[in-house]
Amino acid sequence: MSDAEVEIPTTFKKRNLKNRGGRKRKTSSSEEKNGSDSDEQTVVLPSKRPQKLNPNIQRTGEKKQKVVIEKSDSSEDDKPKTTTLSVVQQRENATATYELDTERDKDAQAIFEKAQKINEELEGQADDKVYRGINNYAQYYKKRDTAAGNASSGFVRKGPIRAPANLRATVRWDYQPDICKDYKETGFCGFGDSCKFLHDRSDYKHGWQLEREDLETKDESDYEIHSDEELPFKCFICRDSFKDPVVTRCKHYFCEKCALQQYKKSQRCFICNAQTGGVFNPAKEIEEKMKSIDDDEDDDDD
Repeated sequence: MSDAEVEIPTTFKKRNLKNRGGRKRKTSSSEEKNGSDSDEQTVVLPSKRPQKLNPNIQRTGEKKQKVVIEKSDSSEDDKPKTTTLSVVQQRENATATYELDTERDKDAQAIFEKAQKINEELEGQADDKVYRGINNYAQYYKKRDTAAGNASSGFVRKGPIRAPANLRATVRWDYQPDICKDYKETGFCGFGDSCKFLHDRSDYKHGWQLEREDLETKDESDYEIHSDEELPFKCFICRDSFKDPVVTRCKHYFCEKCALQQYKKSQRCFICNAQTGGVFNPAKEIEEKMKSIDDDEDDDDD
């Protein structure tokens, strides 16, 4: 027995690699079916993570899904009615309101209407010694409504008038894009000498403004032809040649003797019945015309 060799049993221990910090591979469905005892080799593929959209990156070519709003009526069929978001936005924009002003329940008109309602409730009652605010004092004189509006509309009461709630847009046509608007309207520009626009406060009229002024100032008298042929050659009263011709303020010519005799009967003009006021000026045009006619006759006799 001493010479015989003693056999010592050897054991192999398997290392535990679970807690070594390695990445565990996900088991697929096929592996679960085959079982964990299979010794076949498997290939680990990297799994793609879902990418989150970055709002700072703009892309083209992607179709955006329109938001669909369903509307159903119990009285009609069960099929839902769909309307696109653009139509809904248009409806909202059509009824949009201006929200920068004071709220309608806090502005001056609402406060005045509230005070009117409180005064109507307390009318004819004794003073209950209750303070209801600076705007709700008892009023013993009731303001009447006018044609422009009732007492709370702002045309009768004091205070600011409620502005319209609809959106207001201002359009300005710039006929002079090369002139600095701030400097022309106020005489001051924040850019100073470095402003790229022209600093000019003088007013110039455009062509269409000049043409409009020409049409407004144009009168029919500009086309009248003034000549000696329009002057009468005989008196309207005596039907004879002029003797000491005079002219009235209404530009009618008479003899001096005829005009004075007619003035004794009536102070109005013999032709147009206008008031003369007793003013008869010497008619120098008629005298020059008569003198020129006499000179022409003398030349013909010679």
